[in-house]
Amino acid sequence: MRILIGHNHYKIPGGEDAVVTAEYSLLKDFGADVLLYKRNNVELDSRSITTKFRNMRQLGWSPETYRDIKTMIRRFRPDVAHFHNIFYVMTPAAYFACRDEDVPVVQSQHNFRIVCSNGLLYRQNKVCEDCPNKSLWQGVYHGCYGNSRVLTAFIAKMLMDHWKKRTWQDMVDMYITASRFGRQKLIAAGIDGGKITVKPNFVYPDPGVSGKIRCKRYALYIGRLSAEKGVNVLLAAWRSVPDFPLRIIGDGPLSGSLKDYVQRHGMSNVEFCGYVNQVEYEQNMRESSFLIVPSVCYENFPRVVAEAFAYGVPVLASRLGSLEEIIEDKGNGMLFEAGNPPALAQQAQWLIGHGNELEQMAVRARDTFEQKYSAHQNYEQLMTVYQKVTQQESATCALS
Repeated sequence: MRILIGHNHYKIPGGEDAVVTAEYSLLKDFGADVLLYKRNNVELDSRSITTKFRNMRQLGWSPETYRDIKTMIRRFRPDVAHFHNIFYVMTPAAYFACRDEDVPVVQSQHNFRIVCSNGLLYRQNKVCEDCPNKSLWQGVYHGCYGNSRVLTAFIAKMLMDHWKKRTWQDMVDMYITASRFGRQKLIAAGIDGGKITVKPNFVYPDPGVSGKIRCKRYALYIGRLSAEKGVNVLLAAWRSVPDFPLRIIGDGPLSGSLKDYVQRHGMSNVEFCGYVNQVEYEQNMRESSFLIVPSVCYENFPRVVAEAFAYGVPVLASRLGSLEEIIEDKGNGMLFEAGNPPALAQQAQWLIGHGNELEQMAVRARDTFEQKYSAHQNYEQLMTVYQKVTQQESATCALS
C-alpha cells in the first residue's frame, strides 16, 4: 500500500512529532511504501509586519500546500493520505488537494484544536469547555492563544470558517483518536461517530523491560514545563516527599520559576535534567521507579505513558480525561485527583513504601504494553483504517 503522510511540525518538538516518526518507521519497516510531506511553524517567523499579516490570513488556506500535495499525489500515486498536525502552515488546503485527486483522507486528531483555539480545552489553570459549548469567540474574549485576542481571533475565524464549509465534517474520511475520551469530544463537536476510530499510541521499536523496581532510586517526570502539565502541582506535592528523588526531563516556559521554587524551598531531592539525548532518555526511563503524569488539562493519550509501560514502569497520573481509561488504579499504576498536591504526595508515598505492590504494577505495565501498544497491533490497526477508507473511495468512484 502507498501512503502519503503529512505533518506540520511545531516550533518546539513534542509528543505528536514522536508519534509521526514512529508511525513512519513502523509503516516502512512493515513493508508499506511511504512518502512524508513536512511543514514547520518556524516558517511563520518573520520580522516583517506585512509577511506576518499575510501568514495570518493564510491560516485557513495555503496555496503552497495545495500545490505541493497535488504534485506529490500525481508523482507518488498514494492509496491514502494520512495527516497528523495540519496547523498552522500546512492548513486544510491539504484535504482539498487530496479530494481533487480522489485520494481518501485520514486525520489523526492528537489534540482538541478544531474546537479550541489553543487546542487544550484549558484556560486560567483549569479545564475549560466554553468554546465547544458556546462559541469559539469565547477564546477570543479571553485571548486563549498566546495571550493575544488578535491572534486568537485569526485562529477562531479560521476554525469557524471551516466548520461552516463543513471541512471538518466532510473532507476527512476517517479520524483517528488515541482514546475513547478523545473520540467522545469529537462526536460532541459534531463529527459523525462512524468516521472516528480509536487507535492508541504505541512504542516502536520495543525497548524491552527495565530492571527490578526495588533496585531503582527515583520518580520521573518527562514533558513540557508548562502550567497545563501540572508540574507546579508535582513540585508542591514533592515538598511532602523529601526523602525520595525526583528527576524532571524537559523544558518550557515555567522552567525558571520552577527552579526558583525548588531553590527557595531547599528541595535538594529534585533534579532538573532539561532536554536529554535518546541514550540518556532511555537510561532515565529504565532506572525510574515510576513515572508521574500530573496534568491539569485533558490529555488525549500522552505517548510517554505508552513508553513507560514498554519499559515496565508504572504510571502515577491525574484522574482526568483519557488518563482514567489508560491507567488501571493499582493495576499498571495509580491515579490521584488532578490539581491536588496532597493527593499526589499521598499516592507517591504509598508507591515508595510498597515495594512488592510496585513490582506487581511494573509487571502489569509491561503486560499492558504487550496487549495494547505493541508495533504489530498498531500496524494492523492502521492497515484496517486505510483499507476501510480506500474501499469507501472505490465504492464512491464506482457510483459516480
